[in-house]
Amino acid sequence: MTQSTQPNRAKHAAGSPRRADSYLLPTLFDRLRDDAPHRQTEVPGEYAVTRTQLRDIIQRDLAYLLNATNLGDLIDRKRYPLVEVSTVNFGVPPLAGAFMASRKWSDIERTIKDAIERFEPRLIPESLRVVPRSDSDRQGRHSQVAFEIHGMVRMEPYPLEFMVQSSLDLESSRLHTDLKRI
Repeated sequence: MTQSTQPNRAKHAAGSPRRADSYLLPTLFDRLRDDAPHRQTEVPGEYAVTRTQLRDIIQRDLAYLLNATNLGDLIDRKRYPLVEVSTVNFGVPPLAGAFMASRKWSDIERTIKDAIERFEPRLIPESLRVVPRSDSDRQGRHSQVAFEIHGMVRMEPYPLEFMVQSSLDLESSRLHTDLKRI
């Protein structure tokens, strides 16, 4: 805990009790979008989000991440070692074609986990699991790989459980996510 957060907690302890989710903020992108451009100011409660809204925002951001193709194969890692872990390399390697044909599930799982651990700091890395799933409603769709992403959202006073069902279309290399309420 940093010193800058300690006085803030003391202030709330002395005053009225605060809800556990009252200070959750959406991403910077969401905060910069103006839902009421005709008004000059906004009250903090209008841009704070609930735990459920934060879960939805993280699901959307995971879809952006997993649908973006990174530059991993084009980076000279010896010459530019930090580029691989920077936002320049946002996304995952192409998950279709030759990549999928030559990989085991453990390679795909590691690829997805690495991208999430690098670019989604709101999820606790140690809690992250990517597991394959077989759905009866996917029969006949051999060009899709279905999996679930499980993890915990970093929140106070306690983490929030998170689970997303995803399917990857191997022909288009597009990922579909479906948030499941836990």
